[in-house]
Amino acid sequence: MPVEMAGLFREEKPLASSAVWACVVYSLVPFVGIVFVPFIYIIGAAASLKGEPVDRRALVVGVSIFGTQLVLWWLLYVVPKWGMQV
Repeated sequence: MPVEMAGLFREEKPLASSAVWACVVYSLVPFVGIVFVPFIYIIGAAASLKGEPVDRRALVVGVSIFGTQLVLWWLLYVVPKWGMQV
């Protein structure tokens, strides 16, 4: 029997929630991903103001990714100084 393909990948999620998760995924790129972290909160805040549901887990993950990105940028600044001290 053939499988009905029309509704196989259909998910009913709000657009804002999908956009927030897309920004979370893009923010995982080392060093460049810090550009996408503010969009997580901008889109989430705009959706909340409109009354659309936003996945709060994405906002929490965004905070941890932001912290990780800050550590990576700090290392990029500090490691060359460590090499000069030798």
